[in-house]
Amino acid sequence: AEAEGLGICYMGTTLASCQEIAKVLRLPKHVVPVVGFSLGYPAENPKVRDRLALNSVVHHETYQDYDEDQISSIYLEKEISGMARYLDNPDLRKMIEESGVSNLAQVYTKVKYTKESHEVYSNTVLNCLRDQGFLS
Repeated sequence: AEAEGLGICYMGTTLASCQEIAKVLRLPKHVVPVVGFSLGYPAENPKVRDRLALNSVVHHETYQDYDEDQISSIYLEKEISGMARYLDNPDLRKMIEESGVSNLAQVYTKVKYTKESHEVYSNTVLNCLRDQGFLS
């Protein structure tokens, strides 16, 4: 899409809103919205966000299980750039400093996406699966 001049944006809220989306789209039984994206010609040209290197997410023929050192190496640049991005925003910096977290994983698991928010999210998905006929 991008090679053709289109912009594409993954919609991370699709699964979290699957019940509402299923109702709005009048999805039949056994159909659940899992992922969504927007596609179109962008009105602006934002900087491309950092992504993990392909060799950290692409597996050939079989899955490769990474050890602790490999995982640390894979995420090192993301840790540095991700924390810098959050700390550049005054509101996020304050939230991070007040929470006492010290790395990007903690930002995501203790500040941004909490256990409580994941419990709500999980129940939303379970209820959608039940509503769509997957669970009895």
